[in-house]
This record gives sequence, structure tokens and C-alpha cells, in this order.
Amino acid sequence: YSQQALNYQNIFDEKTGFMRAKDTNGDFRADFSSIRWGKDYAEGSTWQSSFAVYQDFQGLINQMGGRKAFMEKLIELCNQAPDFDVKGYGFEIHEMSEMAAIEFGQLAISNQPSFHYPYLFSYLGKPEMAQPLIKSLLTECFTAAVDGYPGDEDNGSMAGWYIFNSLGFYPVSPGTGEYVIGMPLVKKATLKLSSGNTLTINATPNHPQQLFVQETTRNQNLQEKLFFTHEELAAGGNIDFKLGIVPNPKEHTPDKLPFSLSAAK
Repeated sequence: YSQQALNYQNIFDEKTGFMRAKDTNGDFRADFSSIRWGKDYAEGSTWQSSFAVYQDFQGLINQMGGRKAFMEKLIELCNQAPDFDVKGYGFEIHEMSEMAAIEFGQLAISNQPSFHYPYLFSYLGKPEMAQPLIKSLLTECFTAAVDGYPGDEDNGSMAGWYIFNSLGFYPVSPGTGEYVIGMPLVKKATLKLSSGNTLTINATPNHPQQLFVQETTRNQNLQEKLFFTHEELAAGGNIDFKLGIVPNPKEHTPDKLPFSLSAAK
């Protein structure tokens, strides 16, 4: 299984920095467009499909040329126009329209393949890059109105994304038992867990101008890892986020980063 989990490397194109389809001879399709939806990609283009390596983001970082190159790719993903090419489908599907409507570049939070995208910065040890992005997605793309979701509410996934992110963490790769720390929207939340324990989350000060996490503690102990484990959350207690208006970049050793298959070897 661990060997098969690296098969994504066989469809990665170093020249373009994207996952691409191959023919039976092992050659990449010639007529490549990074914004073409359909054909080789379901409900997205290669921008929405090339980062679905939940088990091995460190391996993907290596494939893309290292931390600097990966960072540049994420910045390009977010800061470009939400353009799309309909040639793969032959017509505009609603997921294309929804991505364009929210105006978050190619970060199509309106559809499930992009749910984990903000957290890719944490695998670089740069969570401060994601924190204002997460807060903007929560406040700009979701409302209590009848059209309050930015896209399909498939089996509760959109609501689940909103709830997890509002609490300040998200299960990027559920099989690892890790919840990557994000940016809380709530000022206070109390969770009554199935374990019988209670988990209380506080985020202060929490106004629109507080866009960054300055410090995180769990049960009054400094949280140096960029993730919580399932066991830690299930044990209950208190998580306190101290927020600020400017970023507070820190150096994070590899053991403080979320799980990646390549890093575990």
C-alpha cells in the first residue's frame, strides 16, 4: 500500500508542475491547458486536481522542486483569476460558475477537491500564509441565507468544512488521526464529546482585524506542533488561540509538521 501511495509520481510532469494524463505509451497528452476542466479531470482543471496527495504532501513538495517552488505554486494558485476553459465538458457546468463567483483564484472552495488547499501552507511550516485566507473564506463565502453555501452541500461536507474551520482545525488526511491547525472564527466554543469529555476553545481577541494566530496553547501548554492529534482532542480540556493583526512567523522543525509518507520513511 505504501508503494502504491507513491503512484502519483508517475503522472507528475516536472516541466509544467502539474499532474497530467498519459496515453498507453506513457506519454503526456500533448494539448495541455492548465485551466481546462473535464477531459482528464473531474469537476475541475489540473489546478483543482494536482494537490490531491493527502498522504504525502512532503513528497509532492519534493516533486515540485522544493519548498520555494511549492510556495510559489500555491501563491500562483490563489492570486490568479478564476478562469476556466469549458472544452473538456463542452459547456459551462455549475462548479465553474461557482468558482468564478467567489473570486478566490483557482482555490475553488465551492467544491470538495479544494477543501484542503489552505492547509498546504502548513506542510511548508508557513501557517501564517493560510490564516487570513481561511478567515476570508469563512466570512466571505458562507452566510446564514438560503444561498449560504458557496457550492454543493454534498452529504454534509460543506457544513462539516465550515464547522471544523470555525473551530480552528481541519482533518486534512483523516487516516493520520491529525487535525491541522488553522484559524478559528469562533470566539468561544464548547464541545461535548462522545468520550464524555468537554473541549473548550477560546480565541481572543477576535475581531475582523485579527487575521493571524500569534500563539496556541492546549491545557496551558504551548502547542508547538502545527496539528492536534485525535487523542488530544478526545481527551478534552482547553485550547486557547491568541490572535493578532500581523503575522508572527516561526521556524518549525520537521517533527512539528503534519504527517507525510515521505517524511515518515
